[in-house]
Amino acid sequence: MSRLDTSGQFQLAGDKFTWSVKHYAGESASSTHPRGISVRVCLEVGKTRELVIEFDPEDYPAKRPVSNARLAARAQLCTQEAIDAGWIPDSRGKPFRFVADRLA
Repeated sequence: MSRLDTSGQFQLAGDKFTWSVKHYAGESASSTHPRGISVRVCLEVGKTRELVIEFDPEDYPAKRPVSNARLAARAQLCTQEAIDAGWIPDSRGKPFRFVADRLA
């Protein structure tokens, strides 16, 4: 499988967000339960509250997304959903965890 660029940026409501893959799909280190890809998103790395988007393991059965562009588009959509759910991008504090809806 080809290597993907595991980070990037996208615009949303006039703000530029930075995203990167936190971990790829596989088994959790603390259990045998499979976990999906997770992506971290923030306005300013290390200065603003981080969003961690957790994807279902069945969304990416090959353990990696098909393309960087598709993952970035999905991260952008989930970022808007997390904002709607209460994440404040320019705040500080513990990471905000958001579980993405399964792909149809």
